Amino acid sequence: GDALGLFMMFVGMPPEHLEGARQQPMWPMWEAVAHTLAYDAAALGDDGSVPTEKAARVTVPTLVMDGSASFPFMYTTAVALAKAIPNARHRQLQGQTHEVAAEALAPVLLEFFNPQAVTS
Repeated sequence: GDALGLFMMFVGMPPEHLEGARQQPMWPMWEAVAHTLAYDAAALGDDGSVPTEKAARVTVPTLVMDGSASFPFMYTTAVALAKAIPNARHRQLQGQTHEVAAEALAPVLLEFFNPQAVTS
């Protein structure tokens, strides 16, 4: 749990919210994949900043999303990535946290992947 907690604070989770995160039912599952955090940390670099230089090399259409009820750093990160990635769009899902409800996510994904289906 220490590696996971340190990583969460590294990417911007306020320390006062960490104990609440540890009480979440998902915490054991997150811990089970904590060994993969080294790859996330490598992508972010030493300072944990948004990797906009790397993001600028993305060449496919990209949808970057965040939830309006998430931590503010998630919005800031989403906007920075959407600005850095050519051909990217940003959508904020109103009332959603990092754990997005399928009902909120599905129509946004449908519109992104198949815009003709939405207008037909």
